Amino acid sequence: MTEDELNLTEIAKSRMSVRSRFQEIARQNLNDKGSTNLDSDKYLADLLKVLKIKSLVVGIGGAGNNTISRMQDLGSKFIETLNINTDAHDLYYSNAKQKVLIGKETCSGLGSGNDPDVGKNAAEEDVERLAQVLNADVVFLTFGLGGGTGTGAAPIVAREAKKNDATVVSFCSIPFTSEGKERILRAQRGLKDLLNYTDTLIPIPNDNLLRFNQKMPILTGFKIMDEVLIRSINEIINLINNCGLINIDYADVRKVLEKKGEYPSGLIGITESLGEEKDLIRKARLALHNPLLELNTDNVDRCIISVTGDHQLSLSKIDKIVSAISNEIPEDATLKFGTALNPMLGSKIRIMALGRGPISPYVQAAGEESQFPQSNLTSF
Repeated sequence: MTEDELNLTEIAKSRMSVRSRFQEIARQNLNDKGSTNLDSDKYLADLLKVLKIKSLVVGIGGAGNNTISRMQDLGSKFIETLNINTDAHDLYYSNAKQKVLIGKETCSGLGSGNDPDVGKNAAEEDVERLAQVLNADVVFLTFGLGGGTGTGAAPIVAREAKKNDATVVSFCSIPFTSEGKERILRAQRGLKDLLNYTDTLIPIPNDNLLRFNQKMPILTGFKIMDEVLIRSINEIINLINNCGLINIDYADVRKVLEKKGEYPSGLIGITESLGEEKDLIRKARLALHNPLLELNTDNVDRCIISVTGDHQLSLSKIDKIVSAISNEIPEDATLKFGTALNPMLGSKIRIMALGRGPISPYVQAAGEESQFPQSNLTSF
């Protein structure tokens, strides 16, 4: 390995932001290319080595750890994962590429006892370790609210990721109403503590699982929730890192993910269609109007549409999908679409809508310290 290659490796693995990594290589190129105004293939190759967007998916507490374990079980082997917990037993049996047991002095590896203050103190105890491992351009957090570790530690983890200049995307579950007022109040407090440290914030109310089937086994319900989170994270990471037929670049995605205004917002929906016109339009609208989130799409100010299919994906079908979604958002919203080919989908067409602007009513309630909304349990 040459000295230049070693430097590139160090830059690529460093905690520098994407912009800083770019500027470092740009300075080297300026010194090397002399008087020419052209950029060499070597320079472009060097850029590709250091500008690959680093993503990290972090599960916090029991619910978050379970999601990461399921992500690994489903074969997401190229995604960097990290589990954080105060419970040594739960962490040991979780499945993630990296693990951090926080709060050894605070919790002695026995968990937080459903106390968010204990979860917060545990994270603060290991804040330097957390700062070192949260080394990514985009950090996805997944956790449950209402308990101790996820509720208390997640805001600290988000804060440290932001200090490393990461874009922070948080997916969290809201407890069932039946779990009681105390757990709901803990969830509300945790959500409020998170508001200043996350760019995109997507709470998913457990109550909405009841809309699928009120007799559903609890394990099935949580698997559905995990599937939603995993597919959402996978699609965003694919969007960031893969070059599509009609490409959406990282700058486009970052503008949708970044926070704008007082509260973080966020909308994501993923559906699949067999391609018949009526079903295509219905599934496109369903991707935007995700029934698990129940967000007001009139507030969308930026939207990305990703359409994936096999080599027979037609322009007319893409146009129907884009038109169906664009008709559901404000005329002045910035919209961009991209397409990618995936032969593994067969005859299916996958549609993802990613939007900025709609603020979850749970986020609004947490910020205003008002009651969480009552979920509409009408089935869909």
